[in-house]
Amino acid sequence: MCQDRRAQCQAQCSKPAKNSFGSIAISRKDKTTGWSYGYDNKDQAEKVAVDNCTKSGGFGCEVWIYFNNECGAVATDGGKIITWGTAAAKRSAVQQALLQCSKAGGKNCAIKASLCSN
Repeated sequence: MCQDRRAQCQAQCSKPAKNSFGSIAISRKDKTTGWSYGYDNKDQAEKVAVDNCTKSGGFGCEVWIYFNNECGAVATDGGKIITWGTAAAKRSAVQQALLQCSKAGGKNCAIKASLCSN
């Protein structure tokens, strides 16, 4: 808990020198993922995430989440439910994505991808 609060405080209280965008894309059809991090703008991060998802064999990859100077996670139950979470700490983003998946009715929710943009 202290680690999450420390990360949140650092993210909110200290201004980063520059933007650092990340994104996670996923294919609804086959749950293939692609991601990006460390990009100067949202559009660039999203394009790279979709390209990486497609290169991994995903069909119809879509951006599910983008984040700037923080962490993101995508969870799925293996079926139709796909959810996401963002937070200053990776662990909190993962917990948020899993919680949203369960709330949406997911029975066997699992993280498909999680990373931080900075």
